Amino acid sequence: KGQQTARSGTRVDGTHRPATRGERGAVTAQGYLALGLGKRAGELEEQLQLMDQVGFDARSEVVTGALLRLGMPRAEHRWVALLPGGDATWLQVEDGSLMLRVQVLSLRSPLIHQIRDCEPGDVEEISIGDRIEEVELLDIH
Repeated sequence: KGQQTARSGTRVDGTHRPATRGERGAVTAQGYLALGLGKRAGELEEQLQLMDQVGFDARSEVVTGALLRLGMPRAEHRWVALLPGGDATWLQVEDGSLMLRVQVLSLRSPLIHQIRDCEPGDVEEISIGDRIEEVELLDIH
C-alpha cells in the first residue's frame, strides 16, 4: 500500500500534477532514470542471448566466440577473444605455468572490423589511432 501511495504522489496525468517545481523535477528525473534502466536491461538481455549462441567449439574464421592470436610489431603476440559486448577488457588466464593476457573485443571493434576477412597467415595494414601498423593473424581457435 505504501508503494502505491508513493507512486500516486509522483503521477502526472490530466488531473494530477505535483505542486512544486522540485516535485516536478523529481518526477522528470525519475522518468528518465526508469527509461535509461529499461533500455540498459534490454541491451543486457540481448547480450545474454548472444552469449548463449557462442558455444564452446573451435572456430576457423574471425567470428563471435573465436580466440585470435595476432602478431603486432610493437608488442608480443596479442590474444583476443571475440565475445558479444566485448569492451577491450584485459583478462589474465593461467594454464599451468603459462600466463596469458587476453583482450575481450566485439566484432564491432575497429581492430576486428579491419581484420574480419583475414585467414591465418594473412598480414593486414590497419589503422590504430593515428598510425598505420601491420598485423598478422597468426591463429584462430
